[in-house]
Amino acid sequence: MTVEGATLIILIFGVGNGAGVTFGGIGSTYLYSNYGPRYPSLFSGCAAILGCFPMWFMLNYNFNSGNGNNGIDNGESRGSLLIFILISLLAGFLSGITGPIVKSTLQNVTLPQMRGQAFALLNTFDDFGRGLGPAFVAWMIENMGGRQKAFNIGVGGWIFCGILNGMLFWTVEKDEENVRSAVESMLIQHKDCISTGGFVEEESLEEKSSLHQDWSVKDNSVS
Repeated sequence: MTVEGATLIILIFGVGNGAGVTFGGIGSTYLYSNYGPRYPSLFSGCAAILGCFPMWFMLNYNFNSGNGNNGIDNGESRGSLLIFILISLLAGFLSGITGPIVKSTLQNVTLPQMRGQAFALLNTFDDFGRGLGPAFVAWMIENMGGRQKAFNIGVGGWIFCGILNGMLFWTVEKDEENVRSAVESMLIQHKDCISTGGFVEEESLEEKSSLHQDWSVKDNSVS
């Protein structure tokens, strides 16, 4: 494949990823509203696992087989390029679904005062994975006989991502209920503090008024 063709494939992957992010947000909102908090995580996990297959296809398909050119000189290679474009669009689409669902789920299962720390940890490990991933793949390229095997194994990491997201199906509903109960109890305590403070203030005013009346009675009796 030529540099131009490869650049086009990467561009199409990015377009698919953007569409996947949008669809992931809309789809998770629909699932959450109609079926509860468990199904967005299941949707996210399935999308991550399914995204492995178009990526494996692109990694293992021999684009230049049988034509002996650079990939865009005849009808056969143009047909292969069109297939690559569609597969790249699908791979980007499936890879983009998980992101917004993970962030919305994390927000729903953490207390308001803890969300800053939770998202800081998420971004830290996300950046750590982005830095460690290329180094790990480079190590596999040197020790496992080439780029193709290394990238095939690297893409397989999406399976673990999908499994972990899918496992939230059994825990996320209870976690959200715990957070909701904790927030409700905090609100009730806050209201009680406000109402108690108002009662104490009113009580103190009544005491001052009664004391003033008592001193007035004493003054009148003395006079």
